Amino acid sequence: TLLLPAYVAMLLGFVTFNIGMQQIGRWSRNPRNDQVIDRSLEKLGDRYIVVHYPEIGGKRLDHLVIYPGGALVLTAKEIDGEIAVEGKRWRRKTRGIRRFLSFSGPQLGQPGSETDNAVASFETYLEKQQMEIDVNGVIVFLHPITELDVENPEYPVLHADELAAFIQTLDVDETFSRAERDQLIEKLSQGADVHAPVTSSSRRRPVRRKSAPKVLTEKAS
Repeated sequence: TLLLPAYVAMLLGFVTFNIGMQQIGRWSRNPRNDQVIDRSLEKLGDRYIVVHYPEIGGKRLDHLVIYPGGALVLTAKEIDGEIAVEGKRWRRKTRGIRRFLSFSGPQLGQPGSETDNAVASFETYLEKQQMEIDVNGVIVFLHPITELDVENPEYPVLHADELAAFIQTLDVDETFSRAERDQLIEKLSQGADVHAPVTSSSRRRPVRRKSAPKVLTEKAS
């Protein structure tokens, strides 16, 4: 009679354990995700501002980069191993005991869908603020030994050390003034972690999904 409650308790414990391990990976590992991103962007100038974990419309996004052409939504993943993506399909290639152990750490999930949702949330936020800027999305893998096998992704898929070079390829919007950028940063920075990499209208614009350069979509380590 206690078998079913025991299985339920074991399942709940397993889920709770995995959630805890994922949060430890995000907040307690050294370096943390935000520190890895800061270091990867440290050579950019003060026109590029990083906002970590801003709360947007009741949701907390991973990271935002405000740059001279608009805003870049970063979906960060800290998992290692071989990651394959083809279109909307994502797979983490694991074998044997490593497949079982992978459940106890950060999960791959669906980075494309997560980025879609984050971009949509930020666009809604901008509409409410009556601000008109371009919004881009990118998926960044932070672990130093992650291998990427990428084919026709929804968003650019990069290693952390490729992020700065990618950001510099994004178009500059001359209508996005310094005053408007400062205003946006001030709104986003309320209760958020904000860094400068070095120094420390009613019309809705479409999302620009900039394709990753070919060299960034090949399998790399």
